[in-house]
Amino acid sequence: MRTALAFLTRLPVPLPSDPDLSRAAWSFPLVGLIVGGAAAATRAGADQILPPLPATILAIAVAILITGALHEDGLADVADAVGAHVDRQRRLEILKDPRVGAFGATALILSLALIASSVAALPTEEAVKTLIVAHVLSRWAILPVGLLRPAKPGGAGGLLRVRPAVLAAATILGAALALGVAGVAGGAIAVAAAALTAAAAALLLQRTLGGITGDGYGATAKLTEVVVCVTLVAFWG
Repeated sequence: MRTALAFLTRLPVPLPSDPDLSRAAWSFPLVGLIVGGAAAATRAGADQILPPLPATILAIAVAILITGALHEDGLADVADAVGAHVDRQRRLEILKDPRVGAFGATALILSLALIASSVAALPTEEAVKTLIVAHVLSRWAILPVGLLRPAKPGGAGGLLRVRPAVLAAATILGAALALGVAGVAGGAIAVAAAALTAAAAALLLQRTLGGITGDGYGATAKLTEVVVCVTLVAFWG
């Protein structure tokens, strides 16, 4: 759990003497629960004095502060790489470029706008549930794409090698949390949406980059967060 928190957040958690991200992967949904819980608490507290939209934006800001914008950075980099009409090798080079291009900026704006507008459309109780479930399942979604081969040797994509037993444990944990927070119907719909998003992201990463990269993990998590938020607002709306 400490390893997962150290890699997936900017919380001051000391790493164990022998950190193994693959062994820690079962606890990714719990990291999402912590981040989502902080965002949900912010929205619930801000709702007492602010309209829903600024309250939601504050909740999003808290989540980004806790994670250090890791997933947003990954989404922007992958969008720039995948959006370019170049070969695979050139796309991998674009991933290394710290500058944000038009595709990356557009992806960031759209993702944040979709999350903010969808969650802001919900009353406090459903908004809190949506934020928690979206963050739990977005961290779970990192694991299925971890089954892909690294796009390049020695890259960050090789930090996580997911074993079937670990994926099964994380799936049970993530699904249980989603069902417990959002109810049977809402939780099941959210889990299905997350699974489809992870599968689509894995297919896209394999076809365009030849496998998984560190940015690919972040992009998958952020896309899943967006899809789960939109799905739940459609369900509850």
